[in-house]
Amino acid sequence: MTFLPRLALLAFVAALPIGCAAPPPPNPFAGAWTTAERQQIAFRDDTIVVHPPDAQPTTMGAESCAGAFRFSYGRKSREALIGLTSRQPDLTGRLASLLVRPDYAVAELACDEGNSTYVLLDERDLVVIHRDRDIAGIERLSRL
Repeated sequence: MTFLPRLALLAFVAALPIGCAAPPPPNPFAGAWTTAERQQIAFRDDTIVVHPPDAQPTTMGAESCAGAFRFSYGRKSREALIGLTSRQPDLTGRLASLLVRPDYAVAELACDEGNSTYVLLDERDLVVIHRDRDIAGIERLSRL
């Protein structure tokens, strides 16, 4: 093989990983989830949509959060998640019994003065930790 064809072959092989790059993994939160009270929540790339029973859905954003809105996906350790309820020992115990792995995929929503951390327990279940200043609450959701 002469120099020029080898060079062309090397360039082609070097470009393969770029052209064959895997698409980003699907969002594990995507889809509709529901609470025990039948409130539905749908995750989008940059926000969530809350749909209470017998009411119109609300897309969470700056308009619905008095201008203070943040939303992101990430991962958190079990200890960091349990620490969100540290001032309420009863909730800390309940959360500790639900969170058995070292870390979890999370979606974090800050709206006005409240925060919610959605924790993906498995492909069908998640728990949300709601906080408003020093008061916390947890709620279970299931995939529809």
